Amino acid sequence: DECTLHIRWTEVHDPELLIYPVICLFAGLRLNQEATRIDWSSITISRIIVDETIAKDRQKRIIKPLTPNLVEWIRFIDSKSVNPFPLRNLRRRWDRAKQVLGRKWLHDSMRHSYASYHFAMFGNAGLTARNLGHPDTTLLRKDYNGAVTKAQAKTFWAILPKHCR
Repeated sequence: DECTLHIRWTEVHDPELLIYPVICLFAGLRLNQEATRIDWSSITISRIIVDETIAKDRQKRIIKPLTPNLVEWIRFIDSKSVNPFPLRNLRRRWDRAKQVLGRKWLHDSMRHSYASYHFAMFGNAGLTARNLGHPDTTLLRKDYNGAVTKAQAKTFWAILPKHCR
C-alpha cells in the first residue's frame, strides 16, 4: 500500500520524478548512488545495466529478467520522449512527496522492498541477490526470507501505470 501510494502520488503530482521510485522499487537500485546517477540509455525493456562507476561494489551488474510491471513502467516513461535524467532537486522533491503523504521512508526502504517482494515472488535467492549486486545469498536469506507473503508480492508486482490498469 505504501509503495502504491508513493507511485500514484508521483505519477500525478511530479511525473518527471516517476523514474526514481520506479527503478528503486522495481529494479532495486540503490537510492543515492545508482538511481540518481544511472543513464537512461542503460535502462531498456530487456535489462538494466548498472555501470561499475556507480555501483557500490564497483562491479558492473546487469539486472534481468525485468518484471512485467517494470517493463510497462519503462515503456510508459519512455513514451514521454524525454530523458528523465538528471533528476533535479531530487531530495527536495522526494521529501515533499513524503511530507504531503505523511509518510517517513527509511533510507533504502525501496531497495529493501524490492528484495523482499522479488524473493517472495520468484523464490530464487540467487537471482534476487545477483540483481541487487550481492556477492552471495547469505544476507538475502537472513534478512528477507519470509518478510512478505507470495500474495503480498503479487499485489506489489501488479503496480502498473494508470493506462495499463
